[in-house]
Amino acid sequence: MLRDHEYTLDKELRLDKNENPFELPPSPREEMRQIISKIDLNRYPDPLANKLRSKLSIKLNFPQERIVIGNGGDEILSMLFMAYVKPGDKVLTAYPCFSEYNRLCKIFGAEQHVVPINFNDKHITLDVEQILDAIARISPKLILLDNPHNPTGTFIDPALLINIAKMSPCPFVLDEAYVEFASRSSLDVLKKNFPSNLCILRTLSKAWGLAGLRVGYSLCSNEIAKTLNKIKSPFNVNVISQEIACIMLDYDEWMKSRVYSIRFLRDKFIEEVNEIDSFYAYPSQSNFVLIRSELDRDYIKAFLRDKGIRINLLDLDIDSFTWMRVSIGKEEELNYVIQAFRSIVRQPNAEFVIA
Repeated sequence: MLRDHEYTLDKELRLDKNENPFELPPSPREEMRQIISKIDLNRYPDPLANKLRSKLSIKLNFPQERIVIGNGGDEILSMLFMAYVKPGDKVLTAYPCFSEYNRLCKIFGAEQHVVPINFNDKHITLDVEQILDAIARISPKLILLDNPHNPTGTFIDPALLINIAKMSPCPFVLDEAYVEFASRSSLDVLKKNFPSNLCILRTLSKAWGLAGLRVGYSLCSNEIAKTLNKIKSPFNVNVISQEIACIMLDYDEWMKSRVYSIRFLRDKFIEEVNEIDSFYAYPSQSNFVLIRSELDRDYIKAFLRDKGIRINLLDLDIDSFTWMRVSIGKEEELNYVIQAFRSIVRQPNAEFVIA
């Protein structure tokens, strides 16, 4: 049970971007201050970010030459579209999916084909056989699948995803932006038999708490790594972002402790939501929770806006519910959201008070 705390908003509560709610600890902040004072800002950054790639290579036990650094994971996605998608080409995704996939399909003139996520009363699943059938039917030029899945938080067995890669005639992008919050990763089963068409996408924005720096990376075959390095801007990740990312990778225990806290708060938040009439929170293996409500979308939106709570109200045409994705914040912030949900149901026109 999330403990009740008196909590007063002094600014808008932002639980809509899946950011890490915890500030960086003092020790790496001091290291950052010192390193920034020594950086020669008149010099261009290392175009291949070799120091950062070396750190990641050692940490992940993955070949350095097959790691590509991007200005956030979004830039790597753009590079993949640039490399493999022409106007009119077919791109395969799930529905719903990370909104950037939809945007890039429009920008590059791709024909987006979707495999629907299956929503039932208590759980969400993705039928891998449906994906394999779609691959055989449309012969896509690029496949995009996030695991854990955004916005549902569901997790697919990595062994099943390997089958998708093996059956795919094109690059298969496995987006693991939230993998640190899940029970395991694809690398656990892929290191010895890494498919040549697979590109695993990761980021330091979420679990590592570096969203403002925009540092993402891909783990891929030699062929895909060479292709991406030919396309990318030569100085795409600035020197400060590279140096700070290197510092933070030495604070692995801090990251793991924050992930543990977020998992704990996530699971308790789900329990609390599911005690409220007209709301249901699905199980999640990410740092966010998908919630459905029987209440009117416009009313919920206006109520939460009035209380200074910013969450992601989703435009999903599924079973006439109101769908929302809530990022996991600090305990008192989640408690504030729980009290808001209870107030919506219990006394929709009453004064909102945190006990």
